[in-house]
Amino acid sequence: MPVRKVSLALSFIAEDPEAAAKILEQSKVQEVADFLDSLPLDYQYQVVEQLLPSFAARLCLVISCERAAAILTDLRNEKLAKILRLMPKLEASNILENLPKKQRDSTRVLLTYPARVVGAWMHADAIAISAEMTVAEALLALENEPEISDTGQLYITDRDSKLKGRISIIKLLKAREDLFVKDIMENKVPHISAHMLIDNAQALTLWNEANTLAVVDKESRLQGALNFSDVHKALSQSQDHRYTQSYAPDVVSGITGVYGKTLLVLLNNLMNVIEPDLKS
Repeated sequence: MPVRKVSLALSFIAEDPEAAAKILEQSKVQEVADFLDSLPLDYQYQVVEQLLPSFAARLCLVISCERAAAILTDLRNEKLAKILRLMPKLEASNILENLPKKQRDSTRVLLTYPARVVGAWMHADAIAISAEMTVAEALLALENEPEISDTGQLYITDRDSKLKGRISIIKLLKAREDLFVKDIMENKVPHISAHMLIDNAQALTLWNEANTLAVVDKESRLQGALNFSDVHKALSQSQDHRYTQSYAPDVVSGITGVYGKTLLVLLNNLMNVIEPDLKS
């Protein structure tokens, strides 16, 4: 395979992974798997991140669970759960076992909820600190968190993980380190049930108070957070069968028919898009 074609294909993926994904979705799953296998791992991730969940699920079924986990490990937990939800339970479980523990645990929480409810679309990795912590202890705990919420708010829970309040990062940083978090937190927290239908969540007046709501279970235990944009995304995708339909039963029987093209032809498909732009 000409080095120039490979180099240009990689450049195309780096420049516009969404366009590359759309092209690959028109090809057969095994061909895409073979193509991705020839790419560095970070390029594989860029493509898979843009694939429709249904296609990504089919892709994961024709590669090893170890390889699938390596590609999927950098995805947001919400996207990962959408993909795994469309796979048979055994294969999805095998991929989960190969993921880092924190990502595995957060994704499992999402998978406990059916796709039509809030819990399936929330961010299960919302950061929470204990109400019994001092400010100094809370700040120390936050040093181990890779990223803080875009809202600048932290949720406060009790020993049973029940939602008790929230506090802004700025307020926490300005507070005396010997104070207890429970004494300076805001007690009123806009929240939503993880079991509420996503169709009903859009009309909540709580969105007038905040763009992000805490998500709790039936026992008021914190499960995650939901953005208003997540609701719109869930509603739009739930109306598109490409996101919600599982193709898993058809994959095994269809594998025998996926060898019609070579990897070179697949690269040529990409080049047909790239080369006109290069000449202009």
